[in-house]
Amino acid sequence: MPRRKKAETQRPPENFLELSEVLSYVGQVIARGVPGAVWVRAEIASVTDRRHLYLDLVEVGTEGEVAKCRATLWARERFALEAKFRKATGGLFTAGQKVLIYCTAEFHEQYGFSLHILDVSPEFTLGDAAQRLEAMRETLVLEGVYGLNRLLDAPEDIDRLVVISPQEAAGLGDFRREMDRLEALGLVHPVYLEATFQGREASASLTRAIETARELHAQAPLDALVVIRGGGAVSDLAWLNDLNVARALATFPVPVITGLGHARDDTLPDEVAHTRTDTPSKAAAHLIRLIVQGAAQAQEDIRTIRGQAAQVLVDADAGTQWLKDRVRNAAVRRVETAQTSVEHLMRQALGLTPERTLKRGYALVRDQAGHPVTQAAQVRAGETLTLEWVDGTVNATVKDSP
Repeated sequence: MPRRKKAETQRPPENFLELSEVLSYVGQVIARGVPGAVWVRAEIASVTDRRHLYLDLVEVGTEGEVAKCRATLWARERFALEAKFRKATGGLFTAGQKVLIYCTAEFHEQYGFSLHILDVSPEFTLGDAAQRLEAMRETLVLEGVYGLNRLLDAPEDIDRLVVISPQEAAGLGDFRREMDRLEALGLVHPVYLEATFQGREASASLTRAIETARELHAQAPLDALVVIRGGGAVSDLAWLNDLNVARALATFPVPVITGLGHARDDTLPDEVAHTRTDTPSKAAAHLIRLIVQGAAQAQEDIRTIRGQAAQVLVDADAGTQWLKDRVRNAAVRRVETAQTSVEHLMRQALGLTPERTLKRGYALVRDQAGHPVTQAAQVRAGETLTLEWVDGTVNATVKDSP
């Protein structure tokens, strides 16, 4: 075999550049190519707070290509620009936002390329969010599902429900303070599911939780689906404006009740839900009202059924003994069935005493004999009524009868 020649030793070139010289040259090129500050539109991928604020900016092209770089908001400008942005949008810079920033392009020999933020246009962020929300709303309308859940009949009673909330949320504690007492009495049977309500995982997490609730409904019918979040920054609500989440709620087979913690700011889930309440506490109060109304209706139903059963027995006395026995047995079965239903509903009302009702701002009206007055038709002109509140009573004379 021929002998392999030794590789010739490469001689170092006589002329070369130091790394610092190359980087300095790159910096000069950038400075000449982007003279002064320019407005740049991008999406915030992440935010790092270390006295200075560091933003990772990205832009995804039409074919999936990604442009990205870091932008820095130095402390000397940070607090003034954050205050300006918060005043307009209600929140701070967060991942997922589209922003329009006024910045200079800089290249540092040690830290590389970055943008130095000098100003921001909050109106652009607001406009972009509003356009996306309107586009999602129009999509739901075209699909015919935007108002679908609101067309469902309100539940006449509450027994089985699913509650979706963030893990260990303060609002969940407020909600459970009311529901746990009723659950201990066997009046309600809630199932609690956890989900992420903000960040890039919010959409998938909430959609999974809603799908789980749908599966539970298929196993045994639910009376309601409750979605609560509690307090937080206004900007955090933007994560809830998601098309998949809104579609899943709008098409849910039972009424959806929201309590997302903001009285003045609606979200897309609020818009498509059957009932929107401001806070988790108010969502719990709404459920309690439904339980009380169900118990009151049950009392009225049993009075009606007993009256009808008595009339059936009276009418049966005019017929043959065989007919009387048959009718009597049928009436007894109806009464027993109704009694079972009433006992169930009355158990729901055990935890809702008059004292608790009075403490929530209601009053108890009694006639001169001390009997409760439940309808205006029971009142006569000149009659003296007693109004009872939690801290005392007042007598009042009726001037005009209804």
